[in-house]
Amino acid sequence: MSSTTPVGDRHRPGAGEGPPRRLTRGRRPRKTAADTLVLTRRNLRHMVRDPFEPVIAITMPVVMVLLFGYVFGNVMAPPGTESYQEFLVPAMLAMVMLYGIGGTASGIARDTSRDVMSRFRSMPMSPVALLGARALADMARACLEVVLLLLVGFAMGWRFEDGGGEALAAVGVLLLFRLSLVWLGVLMGLVLPTPDSVSMVVYPLTFPLSMLSTSFLPSTAMPSWLAPVAEWNPLSAVVTATRDLFGNPSPPSDAWPAENALLLAVAVPVALMALVTPLAVRRFRRLSR
Repeated sequence: MSSTTPVGDRHRPGAGEGPPRRLTRGRRPRKTAADTLVLTRRNLRHMVRDPFEPVIAITMPVVMVLLFGYVFGNVMAPPGTESYQEFLVPAMLAMVMLYGIGGTASGIARDTSRDVMSRFRSMPMSPVALLGARALADMARACLEVVLLLLVGFAMGWRFEDGGGEALAAVGVLLLFRLSLVWLGVLMGLVLPTPDSVSMVVYPLTFPLSMLSTSFLPSTAMPSWLAPVAEWNPLSAVVTATRDLFGNPSPPSDAWPAENALLLAVAVPVALMALVTPLAVRRFRRLSR
């Protein structure tokens, strides 16, 4: 018995199956979210399998807290501060959030220079998923860093004084600051060619930013021409807002940034994310062409 299937149908791809289905607008966000979670798990597994850089990034802040707290505490404590740990711990938390930009930028630059990034770009996934996965993985590490430093602070005698709600708000301010820097790090990792070049650019920028702030010294202890730089430093706003929410002492200051520290600590990261996130996605799409 001969087949009754028309010759044209035998040679037509997908005969009887209809045209390929496209993602509707309602399914695209779900597909992007699913891809983001899959890639986030990949990034977290890589951190576990290659823990050297994350372990160093988490261990060094603990060493610095202990060093500053027990070696330099009596010398660097501002006048009127009963416990230098209450002055130090919020500053170290903010500084750890700042230095996290280096790991993000290096990770993106490393992935971009490898063939695996070309493979990801050829797959049917949104650029937001790939970049968002890096952001989520780095934020998970940031949460671990915050918890570890808080535990070390408790062991040193540091305490928050204004209740659990205010303390959670302080942690939220720190993580918002870190999230904005994560997206800035993503953009830098896409622009800079290699992880080595990232180190050459990021750390010379972050170190002066951390030192030219009110993290460790009040602005009144600085030269008059340098005090406004420290007061308007975004890191100073984050540190002051965190101290206020924790109920820890802050150096007295009548400068506008110090009196509106919480406003600046929220507005600056939001504005930074609104600026750099579209630029990072656009840059990634250009690399995909």
